[in-house]
Amino acid sequence: MNIGEGVNIILIDLPIDNLQGFHHFLSSWLIVDKTLDRVSLVDVGPASTVPVLMKNIEELGISKLDLILLTHVHLDHSGGLGQLLEAFSSAKVLVHPKGKRHLVNPDRLWESSVDVLGDVALAYGRPIPVKESCFLPEDIRLDRMTKIETPGHASHHYSFLYDLGSKILFAGEAAGTYYKRGFAYPGLSDGTFILRLATPPKFYLDSALSSIKKLKAVGAGIMCYAHFGYTDEVNKFLDLEERQLLHWNDLILDYLSDHQGLSVDPEDVAYYLIERDPLLSDFSHLPEDIKVREMGNILSSVNGFLDYLSKTI
Repeated sequence: MNIGEGVNIILIDLPIDNLQGFHHFLSSWLIVDKTLDRVSLVDVGPASTVPVLMKNIEELGISKLDLILLTHVHLDHSGGLGQLLEAFSSAKVLVHPKGKRHLVNPDRLWESSVDVLGDVALAYGRPIPVKESCFLPEDIRLDRMTKIETPGHASHHYSFLYDLGSKILFAGEAAGTYYKRGFAYPGLSDGTFILRLATPPKFYLDSALSSIKKLKAVGAGIMCYAHFGYTDEVNKFLDLEERQLLHWNDLILDYLSDHQGLSVDPEDVAYYLIERDPLLSDFSHLPEDIKVREMGNILSSVNGFLDYLSKTI
């Protein structure tokens, strides 16, 4: 994506062959700014996909990496950082201070990831420690780049705004996940898409809604998702994400009200949402491998909502 003024933005797909449906899902965004002579990377993916990432960077003729921007430290976004820095030792890293400690000593991050994700975490691979000296100070000012605190998906989530006059927003998972038919999954490229919340446990609705409002306020012309791709209809998709958050909240409250006194199976709640959320209406058209992947992610988001609601009702 050539956005003018000597800046090229490239989406790098990071597939994992031994995980069902894990293609057109994990990604890094490479920003080549010839005007500033700066190459930046937004998110690095898990440890196991670093060879794929390195191969793509090399094939693009990129020989240096100046800046690594991490939206958050979940393994699928930060797990490969240590390995990547072995190849690009002069690169500097910007990450939320709450997340940095888990990169310097990733033992707790790894153990909790294995507990929650199981075999998926094992396929992502164990992260290796990163030296303190690799990190930029929290108050650093960068030409053309602004960090935005956007908690919700994670308490330590940053989004990044690249301002060239026209503004490019790297939203991580603060604006959910976006899959366009014919791009992220097979089918006719007719504008059909799936928009899915990313609300794992330790989710707080008020924080997520506040973050959406912050993202709306920046006036971006393009929004780049971590999962997967981009849209130039930024306000439309931020509005949709906001409405989806509120819709899920209402639907799950209705479900809990109808099942008072009964144990609730998150999988039943997931199917209840899939049947009623128009932004998931193309779920039935997904290939089976992507369906399996997405069902796991929807369950994670349901569990986040159930955990949140258990503290508020």
